[in-house]
Amino acid sequence: MPYQVLARKWRPKTFDEVVGQSTVTRTLRNALASGRIGHAFLLSGARGVGKTTTARILAKALNCEKGPTPDPCGDCSSCKEITAGTSLDVQEIDGATNNSVDQVRELRESARYNPASDRFRIWIIDEVHMLSTGAFNALLKTLEEPPPRVKFIFATTEYHKLPDTILSRCQQYEFRMIPARDIHAHLRAVAEGEKIKVSDEALARIARAAEGSARDALSLFDQVLSFSGEQVRDEDISALLGLIDRELLLSASRSVAAGDALALLELVERLSDYGADHRNFARELILHFREILLLKAAPEGSALLAALLPEERERMQPLAAAYSEEDLLRSLDVLTRLETDLRWAQDPRVTLELALLKMVQMRRLVPFAELVDRVERLATGAPAAARAVVPSAPAPVPAARPAPPVSIPRAAPAAAPSVPPAASSPAAPADGAAGILAAMIGLAAARPSLAQPLRGAEARLDGDTLALDVAAHFATLVSEHADDYRELARKAAGRPLKLQVGVAPAAAAEAAPAPAEAKRRRLMEEAAREPAVQEALDLFGGKVVDVRENKP
Repeated sequence: MPYQVLARKWRPKTFDEVVGQSTVTRTLRNALASGRIGHAFLLSGARGVGKTTTARILAKALNCEKGPTPDPCGDCSSCKEITAGTSLDVQEIDGATNNSVDQVRELRESARYNPASDRFRIWIIDEVHMLSTGAFNALLKTLEEPPPRVKFIFATTEYHKLPDTILSRCQQYEFRMIPARDIHAHLRAVAEGEKIKVSDEALARIARAAEGSARDALSLFDQVLSFSGEQVRDEDISALLGLIDRELLLSASRSVAAGDALALLELVERLSDYGADHRNFARELILHFREILLLKAAPEGSALLAALLPEERERMQPLAAAYSEEDLLRSLDVLTRLETDLRWAQDPRVTLELALLKMVQMRRLVPFAELVDRVERLATGAPAAARAVVPSAPAPVPAARPAPPVSIPRAAPAAAPSVPPAASSPAAPADGAAGILAAMIGLAAARPSLAQPLRGAEARLDGDTLALDVAAHFATLVSEHADDYRELARKAAGRPLKLQVGVAPAAAAEAAPAPAEAKRRRLMEEAAREPAVQEALDLFGGKVVDVRENKP
């Protein structure tokens, strides 16, 4: 007996076996059970979702010896002939080769005669949108008022091309794309029926590659079996179907989370050596980051997570903890632009590398909500809230499996002293007044409003007393923030120090400044004490260069 492909061998024979179209099959079953049977049916939807299969099952349900019935027996002569395609009363034609007016006229003439042996004469016209305008017009009258024992079943992948006059004369059923989890379950049933050893992950990858089409999934599975035999390995799926290895996707997302640009460049090198299509990698990476986003946003037990296998969830859980939702949205935006750019890119590899490096850099951005909060405080003149310092590089994401949840520090409001925290590893205490002053400037780098007066200061150390001589226009500011400077001195010296603030000798010895210069210094001193100015300096890392009086 010649080999029969899986898509034909495992074609559903009853409504219950149709995959992923429960709404359509339930409606048809109820119509058959109640006797509310129309004379024309239009089945529309994408390729491989069950339109022609449902049309044949409907024909069997109408002509079964036990029917009309929602459950055709499949054993009577009528059911067997329809299944084999040899029934005289069920004609299956395609609109592409039977699209002329003359052929429709022949159909109309045939419809006048009673069925040869079955209950109804049924025409199944596949790709009905291919009929010409004249053919549609010739069919209108017969379609609206056909003979009592005639039924029409139309199927099309391009619903929008049908005239409204045809649509209004048919009961319309729209077939949706089949969810990946339903295709996966169908493939598992086929594998068990064929006694094929294959992992759930391999079947899940085939189901995702099928993009909602059960026929495409079975065709891909057939191709894999021709390559692998009765035992399918996961690597066979990638090699044969050109799918991206799952480990590459996980490696990419981990490297982005860890801010490891070098690892991403090495990953692109591996892709090039492997001969993978860069655009296909971008598409797979989009789906991968979408799964991470679903895992982070959806609660446990949500239907959104049903398509993820338990082991996949376990591997991606650390990534979901490492990313914020803002990070994932920004990454998805970059990847969707990348997938479009790769269509026209002269050098796809460079385009891919730039997009991945951009994702790494975006991880270092301050969260938008915090930035807005800072600007609002600056605008209202409110005092600055204490906050944590954003690290220059995120914490690494463990690559081992299973891995504990990853926590990457992010900038967020937190209770902290007004002086910025010291570095993670404490520096050795500074010796001498000059060393303490230099260390204080380094510790105050995150607060430019505190660091600026120290840059032109002079320091003297007398036992446990640190004398700071600053510019005259900064003296008042340093005195007002004496507690902050005393804390900086303690951290710099490694021991408590008393603080004595004075005016630099050079500044004191200077002649009295001109009135304009004196006014400028006074304004700079007042600006330096202004909370809004201090917040602006801390926010943008700036310094006060000049002050101008705002005249009404």
